Amino acid sequence: MRTRIFALLMLPALGESAAAQQPGLARALDLERQGSYAAAAEAYRAALGARPADVAALLGLERALLPLNRTAEAAPAARAALAAGAPSAVGNGVLVRTWIALGAADSVRAAVDRWAQSAPGDEAPYREWVGAAIGRGDRAAARAGVTLARQRVGRLDALAPEAAQLAIGERDWTGSAHEWLAAIRQVDGFRYAALAALSAAPDQVHADLLRLLQGDGAADGRTLAGSLIARWGDPVGGFRVFQAALPGDNVQAAARLKQFVEGLQARPATPDSRRAEGMAYEALATRSPGAGAPRARMLAAQAYADGGDRESARRMLNGVADDRGAAPAAMTGAAATLIGVLVDEGRMMDADDRLRAARLSLSADEYLSLNRRVAWGWARSGALDRAERALVADSTVEGFAVSGRVAMLRGDILGAVARLRAAGPYTGTREEAAKRASLLALLQRIDDDSLPALGAAFLHLEQGDTAAAVSALSRLAGKLAPDRGGAELRLWTGRLEAARGRAVEAEKAFRAADVEAAPATAPAAELELGRLLIALGRRPEAVATLEHLILTYATSALVPQARRALDEARGAVPRT
Repeated sequence: MRTRIFALLMLPALGESAAAQQPGLARALDLERQGSYAAAAEAYRAALGARPADVAALLGLERALLPLNRTAEAAPAARAALAAGAPSAVGNGVLVRTWIALGAADSVRAAVDRWAQSAPGDEAPYREWVGAAIGRGDRAAARAGVTLARQRVGRLDALAPEAAQLAIGERDWTGSAHEWLAAIRQVDGFRYAALAALSAAPDQVHADLLRLLQGDGAADGRTLAGSLIARWGDPVGGFRVFQAALPGDNVQAAARLKQFVEGLQARPATPDSRRAEGMAYEALATRSPGAGAPRARMLAAQAYADGGDRESARRMLNGVADDRGAAPAAMTGAAATLIGVLVDEGRMMDADDRLRAARLSLSADEYLSLNRRVAWGWARSGALDRAERALVADSTVEGFAVSGRVAMLRGDILGAVARLRAAGPYTGTREEAAKRASLLALLQRIDDDSLPALGAAFLHLEQGDTAAAVSALSRLAGKLAPDRGGAELRLWTGRLEAARGRAVEAEKAFRAADVEAAPATAPAAELELGRLLIALGRRPEAVATLEHLILTYATSALVPQARRALDEARGAVPRT
C-alpha cells in the first residue's frame, strides 16, 4: 500500500522529469495543464507511438481521456505498453481502472487475474481493483475484490484499510473497527486514517466501539479508544485511557503522545482539551532526553494554564525555571509563564520575587512586558501605589496604556486621560484598544479632575465583583449630568447588566442613557437597546429603535452597525 501511494505521489514529478528530456511529452503536459484534453490525448498517443512502454505517456493518456469520456481508448495503449515491457503494475493498473470505469466486470476480473499471475501473493492487483471500485461507488465489486484477495493471498487481514472503508459505507462500525485494527498492525501510519474514519461514528454506537477496542487486549485498540474518547468530548478521560496503553519503549511512546496532541490541536480548543494537552506534554517530558524535556514541560505548563489548571502549570514551570541544565530560552520562557500564572492567581509577592530573580536573563523588552503585567496585578489587588511605582520607569506606549488604567482605578481623571491618549489607539490587541477608547469616551465627558468613586467602581469590576461595580456606577450616574458622564455611565451599567443576563435592568439602563441631553451617548445606547431587543425576540420594538437611531443620528459612526442590526431584526440576515 505504501509503495503504491508513493508511486502515485511521484507520478507528476516523473512526468515532468521525462518531459524535460522528451519535447513531445513536454508539449502534451502543457496541453493537459491548459485544459486542451483532446489535443493532449493525441500528443500522448504520439509519444506512445514512438515509445510504447513510456510510463509517463501512458498515464498522461489515461488522465487526458477521462474528462473526454473516452476512457476505453486507454486499454489498447496499456496492452501495447505491457507487451513492450512497461512495468506490470502500471500497465495492468491502467487496464483495471479503465474496465472499472466502463463497468466491464468480466474484463476487470480478467485483468486482475493476469496481473496476479505475474505477481503471486501481492495485494496490489486487488487493491487497484477495490480502490477503483470504491471510487466509482460500486460497492459490490469492491467487496468481491476484498473477498478474492483474501482467498488468494491467504491472509484474513489483506486489504484491511479498504475493507474498513467498505464496512463504514455499510454502517457496520464495529466491523470497520476490526479492519482498522488489522490495518494498524500492518502499517502504523493507518492510525490517523482509522481515527478520522471512526470519529464520525454516530453517538449510539460509541459504547459498542469502545467496548470492542478496549477489550481487544492490544495496546493499539486501547490507544485508539482513548483518542476517540477525546474526540467525542472527554479529552481528559480519553488521555487517561490512552496513557494507560502506551508502550514501554520511550521512542514509541513519544511518537504516540505527539500523535495524541496533534489530534487535540486539530480541533477547536476548550479548557478540557488544553488540560489534556498539558497531560500529554507532561508525559512526553518524562520520555524525552536532553533539552526535549524542559521544552515539553514548558508546553505542558502553557496548556495547563490555558485550561485553568494553574497548580499543574506552576508545578511544570518551577521545574524548568529552577533547572540550571535547561536551555536559556526554556528557562526564560518558563520564568515568564510562571510569573503570568502567579499574577493570575493573585500571588503578587511571589510574582514580584520571580520577576526580580529573572531580570538578568530577560531582554529589556521581555522585562518591561512582564513588569507591566505584574504592575497591573498589583493594581487589581488594590495596591495602586505599588503599581504606579513599578511603572515609573516605563515610558513605552504600552506602559502609558497600563499606567492610564491604574490612574483610572485611583479616580485620577486628568492623569488617566493624558496617559491613555499618549498610548494611542493602536497599542495592544484590538480588544484592549477598544476598551481604552471606551474608557476615554467616558472620562472625557466628566468635568471633575478627580473622582475616587469612579475608580472604586472600576476596581470592583476588575476584581470580578460586577454587582458591586454596577451598584457603584449607578449611584454615580445619578450624581452626574447626563452630558457630563451620567448618560455614559448608565450605558456602561447597561452593558454590564446585559453581560450577566439581567435583561430587565439592562433595558432600563439603556433607555436611561438614551436622552437628548447626551447626543454623543444616545446613538450607542439605542444600538445596544436594539441588539438587546433582538436577543429578547422583541423584533418590532428593535426595528423601531434602530430606525430612530439611523434617522435621528444620520452622521453617527454607529449607523453602519445599526443598519446591520436592523437587517437582523427584520430577518434579512441571520443573527450574529
